[in-house]
Amino acid sequence: MTTIDTATGLEAPAELSEQRVKSIFTEIADQYEKFNHYSSFGQDRRWLRTLAQSVDIGPCSCVLDVAGGTGEVTFELCKRHGPAIIVLSDYTPAMLEVAKQRIARGDNRGVCVKTCVVDAQDIPFDDATFDVVTMAYGIRNIPDRMRALREMHRVLAPGGTVAILEFSTPPFAPARAFYNAYLRWGIPAWGDHFTGKRDDFVYLADSIRAFPDQQCFAAMLRNAGFQDVKFRNLAFGAACIHTARACE
Repeated sequence: MTTIDTATGLEAPAELSEQRVKSIFTEIADQYEKFNHYSSFGQDRRWLRTLAQSVDIGPCSCVLDVAGGTGEVTFELCKRHGPAIIVLSDYTPAMLEVAKQRIARGDNRGVCVKTCVVDAQDIPFDDATFDVVTMAYGIRNIPDRMRALREMHRVLAPGGTVAILEFSTPPFAPARAFYNAYLRWGIPAWGDHFTGKRDDFVYLADSIRAFPDQQCFAAMLRNAGFQDVKFRNLAFGAACIHTARACE
């Protein structure tokens, strides 16, 4: 089993990334959604809508939102689809506390949303439990990504869908150069503005640069057992939605 430092992509003990991720997202939980909105120049909401549109969810569907954080994906699914239940899971309890505040405000729109602290590398649910699994901006923070992908495949019902939104690599050189410059200077600056935690956002930018490109991540999904693997670039490839189905 190979685990990596998610800031570099190099082999390292899992504890290095796990402890760092929990610390960072505990510190920024209250400002996380605002940071996403401003640092993406408002594109984050359109990306969430596109993610929600990429999955077939009905009134009887059971959904698992992995690394769901403050619930941005979950509440978009509630708004658009109204499934029977969504399990909103995250590794960092502080992020889920923000999500619970949103549930109390009614952002779940009557959908049964259960929150659960979960390590995506060891999902505590039975095989074939869910019809859909979603994840946004989470897979790159996991030190054993293949284990997490296999876990998502395991808990999906045969033919169920996974949809993963993640930052990626613009395929065209000019867009890639601009994006890399923005990651180096822009993301830490936004982070410093909202939270005063510049170093945390240096890590987030590093983790984006170290994440596999679209084709490599698609291959990882296939190696985890998924079929019908597809991806859709957003913002010239700065972000990407990957979809796939569990084997029937």
